[in-house]
Amino acid sequence: MLFCIGTSFIVSKSFGQANPFINVLPSNSGIVSVGATIDILVTIGNTGPVSTIQQAKLRPIIQVPPSVTFLPNAQQVGLPAGWTILSNTGSQLRLCNSTDPIPVSTSRTIILKAQGVAVTSPQTFSGNINFGNGTTCSAGTSVAGDLITDNSATSTLQVVAPPVTTLNLKAFIQGYYLGGGFMNPTLSLQGLPNPVTHCDSLTVELHHSTSPYALAFSFKGVLLTNGEMACTYPGAAVGNYYIVLKHRNALETWSASPFNFVSGINSYDFTTAATKALGDNQTDVASEGIYSIYNGDINLDLSTDASDFLIMDYDIQNFNSGYISTDLNGDGTTDASDFLILDGNIQSFVGAIVLP
Repeated sequence: MLFCIGTSFIVSKSFGQANPFINVLPSNSGIVSVGATIDILVTIGNTGPVSTIQQAKLRPIIQVPPSVTFLPNAQQVGLPAGWTILSNTGSQLRLCNSTDPIPVSTSRTIILKAQGVAVTSPQTFSGNINFGNGTTCSAGTSVAGDLITDNSATSTLQVVAPPVTTLNLKAFIQGYYLGGGFMNPTLSLQGLPNPVTHCDSLTVELHHSTSPYALAFSFKGVLLTNGEMACTYPGAAVGNYYIVLKHRNALETWSASPFNFVSGINSYDFTTAATKALGDNQTDVASEGIYSIYNGDINLDLSTDASDFLIMDYDIQNFNSGYISTDLNGDGTTDASDFLILDGNIQSFVGAIVLP
């Protein structure tokens, strides 16, 4: 018997009744990313020279390292007729030609699916064939003419990090903006142990470009005081998406139009013009030609109004401070300076402009 992984290599024998062989070849050069699937192509055949290999006689076993796992049986749909899975532990999958005799010079191709689990350098996986009794797939004797030394082999699988799509974002938040292209280090000023280069957390969503504009991908990270933030999404995040900014006291803000994401690195800058936001819904708060999204939507109902004022008024009256959403300028306290920001937006009827 011959068992070979990672190459096609068949040795013919001129003696014996039948010569079963097995070749195992992983797709994509044996490289799979975490969360992705890889096909393991198993070719099993009979080089003869005389007899058919009877049904329930072959029991190939494929064993993979912990960096990958076989998908459940229900997803192993690449078995030819007459073949069954005897067991599947995730790390080892055992098959049998239950009702499929294999004539001389005939082969079967089986596709097994495994999934990447953890990033590793190339790791060895192994396989071998033992035998059924010819009536059931229970253990039995070998095929006449079999060479025991050909019954096992090894090859490698490598698991790599999944591909990502990166968005280099730039945006400013109205109340936090100090001027000169920088915002307050809001997190540290509000009592959190963050570097002074950190402003505040921000969620950046990607929404489909057509109705109903459903959420496709989401990333939450820290917006730096210079307005920059690197957002990472799965490699599948390519195509046209609206970029949607969500913050704990800012108005939800959408990009003016769908942005065409390509695989790799993308950039979008909200700060260069009001028109970078849907409905031009930004403000040049410091009259520098640098634009920021509005804040003051304390209860996140997509508007700045009396309901936000009531929340802020309570915090002002009770001298509340710390990491609270009513601190609109990010200086660590809620006071009259925050009220001036909110009052200006209420008087201007500032509200979110979003797609339904």
